[in-house]
Amino acid sequence: MISRRHMLLLGGAAALPWPGQAQDAPEAPRIALIMGNAAYPVGIGPLANPVNDARLIRGAIETCGFNLVTGDVVVDADRSTMLRAIREYVRLMEAAGPDAIGFFYYSGHGAARENRGNYLIPVEDVDLLDEALWDDSVSLEFLMDKLVALEAPSVVAIDACRNVLRLPEAQRALGGGEAFRGLRRSTGGAGERNMFLSFATWEGETASDGRAEDGGGPYAKSLATRLAAPAVTVRDLFEQVRVDVLERTLQRQEPMNLSRLQRRSIDISIGDEDVVYDPDRIWTPRPNLRHALVIANNHAGAAGQDLPEVAADGEKVRAALQASGYDASLTLDADQAAFRDALDAFRYRLRAAGPAAVGVVYFAGYGTAIAGENYLLPDGPLPEDESGVTARGVPLGEIVSGLESAGAQAVVVLVDCGRPFELMGNKGAEPGFDREFGQNNVVIAYADAPESTHANARDASLFAAAFAARVQSPDRVDIETVMRRVSADVNAQTGGQQTPWFQSSLPLPIYFRESIPWQTPGVE
Repeated sequence: MISRRHMLLLGGAAALPWPGQAQDAPEAPRIALIMGNAAYPVGIGPLANPVNDARLIRGAIETCGFNLVTGDVVVDADRSTMLRAIREYVRLMEAAGPDAIGFFYYSGHGAARENRGNYLIPVEDVDLLDEALWDDSVSLEFLMDKLVALEAPSVVAIDACRNVLRLPEAQRALGGGEAFRGLRRSTGGAGERNMFLSFATWEGETASDGRAEDGGGPYAKSLATRLAAPAVTVRDLFEQVRVDVLERTLQRQEPMNLSRLQRRSIDISIGDEDVVYDPDRIWTPRPNLRHALVIANNHAGAAGQDLPEVAADGEKVRAALQASGYDASLTLDADQAAFRDALDAFRYRLRAAGPAAVGVVYFAGYGTAIAGENYLLPDGPLPEDESGVTARGVPLGEIVSGLESAGAQAVVVLVDCGRPFELMGNKGAEPGFDREFGQNNVVIAYADAPESTHANARDASLFAAAFAARVQSPDRVDIETVMRRVSADVNAQTGGQQTPWFQSSLPLPIYFRESIPWQTPGVE
């Protein structure tokens, strides 16, 4: 619990100027408060880089014309010190008027208490974590409430999702609590008016603190770099930071940016005032890190064995991946040449995107296994014998090997072709697919378990529908969780008659999530 000493300090904090600081607002109406908490006791878990992070941001934000409320970074602050600094920041912002711009950055531990909001953790001398932790922490909602009352806009950057916080009941990442989820789902109501919010990672996840020798975490280093560049709009700046962090962490950490700026504030810009604007420097072409190729072959010329729904299945998957941030293309009715051309072009896109890239390939149509080799069949007449399959089919192993050679961090291959067809009146030598499996950063999934097929081959694909639904998650969800849910969905819908299968050789997870549209109050 808060001591009487704390209560006395907090009660008088608003009336006291920060030592050595003028009591009036800075001449330039750009005001910043930078905090870095690292020296936590062992009971909570010390951090390597928050002070380094804060000093990186201080150096960058000062080049943008901002004056620091405290004259320097607030380092390793207890609760009363944090609250006092926040109140001084709010006082100066209020005195500066509606033309001011505020910038608040916090690096350190943060935690979400279920159904009770999010907290920034001060540096206190505690050996045992209990209920008093919450009483002695700073509610993020307290800060938001203070900023809501201001006429001027504020940028709030929270670099606080550290994965070594030893909390007995807290989730180990800022943003898992209900209050944050409500903030995310809202449409820019009064409770978050005229702010731009940026979190170092996605809600419910942890952010990298980095190593001490790194000189800063990935979010802080990316933000400092972008602040030191020529001025751009806040929205564009933090979008660049998001992409930077994805690249630095091989997509394992993705910042969440939420614009709640009012119409009159949406064009505010931040950047180094002494650097001449250079579009080539700011907007250097950077390939998307997420790419998808969808191929759907309906075999319209195969009398009685055409697949009238595969085009719709393919579009359903393409649209879902596009909505999840993938650069997704759809190729319909590809003969062998077009099939190979599409794969070659996709492999080139992955290689160009670099080692942080993720590729997804979805194929809908016919396929079979011959002598232990799996084949996907290009569009056109179906082969009449096994030699026709080997001559015209595209080996799945060849496809996987080619994609592995692109050097991406992960490749996902979805094969939706457990549809039986006839070879000279008989089924292929091996029904369904063998367990083809890539060895290097590959996930392979079949719509049907190996060596099995499903009935109603001409109907819409339950596998495609389940995947499209599961991949569009409001939260980041890893590929293995997606595929487990898809398998359970299809199995339940078919009464156990169809069970999708997958295997993974990924050393680290990759994630999907539905893109969040920008929301600006008063702007349709």
